[in-house]
Amino acid sequence: MIKKLAFIFAILLCLSSAAVAADKDSYPHIESLLSRKSNYLLQQYLDEVQAAGKALKTGKEPFINFYTYTAGAKDTLMTLYARCSVPYESIASLNHLANKEAALEGMELILPTVAGLYIPAQPVSEIEILLASCYSVRINSGNYPTYNIGGEDFYFLPGERFTPEVRAFFLNPGMSLPLDSYRLTSPFGMRVSPISGLWRFHKGIDMAAPVGTVVMACKAGTVKRIGMDDYTYGNYIILQHEQGMTSLYAHLSSVYDLKEGGTVLRRQPIGKVGQTGLATGPHLHFEIKVNGEAQDPEKYLKG
Repeated sequence: MIKKLAFIFAILLCLSSAAVAADKDSYPHIESLLSRKSNYLLQQYLDEVQAAGKALKTGKEPFINFYTYTAGAKDTLMTLYARCSVPYESIASLNHLANKEAALEGMELILPTVAGLYIPAQPVSEIEILLASCYSVRINSGNYPTYNIGGEDFYFLPGERFTPEVRAFFLNPGMSLPLDSYRLTSPFGMRVSPISGLWRFHKGIDMAAPVGTVVMACKAGTVKRIGMDDYTYGNYIILQHEQGMTSLYAHLSSVYDLKEGGTVLRRQPIGKVGQTGLATGPHLHFEIKVNGEAQDPEKYLKG
């Protein structure tokens, strides 16, 4: 999973005192990215970006600095990429942008002069968890100490860009199916319960598959609960995601080696299909809730 560099930097980047200032207000603020003419601060920034790029190509230690810019209504990550001459991965990772469609208007962004990945020491979002996992060997090697940038600690991997896996996730941030192959046997909503024969509200969807079929996390997150031998759900897992979302995987025959509070990645195997609890046949009962309210999983999966 870890991308191997074609070359190795002999000297780690040494951040200047201005670059590691805890307060973003200490960074020079660029008012506009529209034109270099009479925009001396923008020209200074672009000159530093160009100089840093040349240094990276020759294996030399570049001067690293940071500026700030408040995004306007027409700004997108890709327009910033074009105007700043810095890879979108650098801007995105440094500013906690979850995907390429992230709304930027009104955000005070930190613009780095040196290309690379800025991985938070405390990853929270899906993309940050995935980044930390992909580069865990490099991060844990001790060769990349944390730097305080704008009041937060980051590992800085100079010249690095997203791996194909991370890039695909970032450019297409939708949810993944928990099963690669299944048959939908019961949709979300009102139905006649196969257990009681009564008209009841079904809080999820039932995905029929053979016992032992691998179940995967639909999104990255943390393990909120692992339940065993529950009367209704049998063996089940609940994952906590961003923005108040949870996902539940029930009737499992077995649960993988997970710990409550631990992190999981999207499409990471978490268990196997079974028939535990109140189940008339082998299937996965899959639920999505947002702030405690049941949602139709198919709506999110299609999105």
